[in-house]
Amino acid sequence: MSVVSATELARTVEEELGGTSRAIRRFAVVLSDNTLAGNPPTETQITTACNFGTYGTSHPTMPAYNLRKVTINERFGDSPYHIEVVAEYGEVNAQEILVPTDRAAVWSFEATPSEIAALTYYDGSTLRPLVNSANDYLQGLVTAESMITATVKKNYAAFPSAQINATNSVNSDEYLGVDPHRWKVIGGNVTLATEIILATTYTFWAAEWKLQYRQTGWVLQIPDVGWNFLVGGEKRRCMVFDFKNSEWIASPTVMPLSSGQQTAGLPDILERRVNPEADFTTLFGPIP
Repeated sequence: MSVVSATELARTVEEELGGTSRAIRRFAVVLSDNTLAGNPPTETQITTACNFGTYGTSHPTMPAYNLRKVTINERFGDSPYHIEVVAEYGEVNAQEILVPTDRAAVWSFEATPSEIAALTYYDGSTLRPLVNSANDYLQGLVTAESMITATVKKNYAAFPSAQINATNSVNSDEYLGVDPHRWKVIGGNVTLATEIILATTYTFWAAEWKLQYRQTGWVLQIPDVGWNFLVGGEKRRCMVFDFKNSEWIASPTVMPLSSGQQTAGLPDILERRVNPEADFTTLFGPIP
């Protein structure tokens, strides 16, 4: 072994309110005489001699600080037999010291304004079709509804094909405390990444998913209206009576329907899910 000894030099502590706080330890490592004769030390031998442990190890006198950076400077004092080692301590998240694929997903949420078609309204707690006082369907109306976008960052050992295939899918079961069909996968970004930790190289897939929450859900709530209705399985044109000319004429507007029949009352509300379902808990997991 070409490392003879390691001596700790002066320590430094930097603390700033609202800024970065860190503690620094410096070591002088002495090498053996045969270092220049083809027996140089490895980085592991050098750091082992300093005995400050691995990443995440607490500072010897200030346990709130943990090891997060190591710097090795050769030819300390311009001597080929001396090396300076600088160990920096600061805040270390428990996830940071894990290998990339063992780290928990990182979540963030953002609300953005948007507009959707106004097809229904709440009468108290009852959902009703949006019609006028004559029960005629009101077309072309929009309403504001904020969307919440969740960004999920997660690493995978293998290419996450299941998550990619779930693009445009809605949650099949309750997810993050809300009912099915409230969340939808609106996109994703997957990159092959490499990270070196303690001289070991890790290759993995770094992914970022975008999930969007809609309070009214992604299942369409459509008033049952149209120009035609069914009688005995046959389609017929919706008619209205022209009192001025005393005759039945084809309706110039869509008419309310109920179970396929023309009605003078409120139209039914049809639920139509246009997105596939997926188990979001399996695909993206819960919030850590």
